[in-house]
Amino acid sequence: MAFFTRFILALLGIAFAVLFAVGVLFWLALYVVFACLRWLTTGQKPQVLLMWQQIQTMRKGMQSATGTSWSRTDDGQWHEEHSYTQHKETNSSVIEDVVVREVQDKRYLPRD
Repeated sequence: MAFFTRFILALLGIAFAVLFAVGVLFWLALYVVFACLRWLTTGQKPQVLLMWQQIQTMRKGMQSATGTSWSRTDDGQWHEEHSYTQHKETNSSVIEDVVVREVQDKRYLPRD
């Protein structure tokens, strides 16, 4: 009888885990559709995409700053690759001039 009870409880646990996973995947798919529709209508990128782009930019910036990169070979080990780039000596200066102004519409109360 104990084996039968354990078996039934294991099946219920597996069913609950599968139902939970299907529910999470459903809500994830629904969010992806919502984010894509919002991106198409408003032009506002999803936050996950913005965060992923930021991480990729930081990773590329750190690799170019150190001159080294790490890669995994077929044996599964990480190896460091040195790639030193030669920079041209230029005497150019970058001048950035930015003026930020907030434009507010003047609103008048209607007169009676």
